[in-house]
Amino acid sequence: MENFKEDRRFRQCTKEMWMTILFFIFNLLVTGGISLWIGYNKPVSEVDIVMGFPDWFFYGGIVGWFLLMIGAYFMVKLFFKDMSLEAEEGGEKK
Repeated sequence: MENFKEDRRFRQCTKEMWMTILFFIFNLLVTGGISLWIGYNKPVSEVDIVMGFPDWFFYGGIVGWFLLMIGAYFMVKLFFKDMSLEAEEGGEKK
C-alpha cells in the first residue's frame, strides 16, 4: 500500500461542510421556532397583519430569513477559504 498523505484541503472542506449543515439546522430552528412561538394555537381573530402578512410569517419567514442571510454572508466571509481545485505540487496530475 502506498504512503498516502491527506490533502490539507480535505480538512478545510470538511469544516465548511459541518458549518453549513449546522447553519442549515440553526436556520430551520430559528425560522420554525419564531413562527411557532408567535402563531401556534392562535385564533384567527387574534392574528396581527404586518405589511400584508400574518405576523408569525412576517417575523419567522421574512425577518428571520433576512437576518440569517446576513449571517450566512458573514459565515462565508470569515470561515470559508478560497482554494484551488488543481492537484498540489509534488503530487501526480492525472
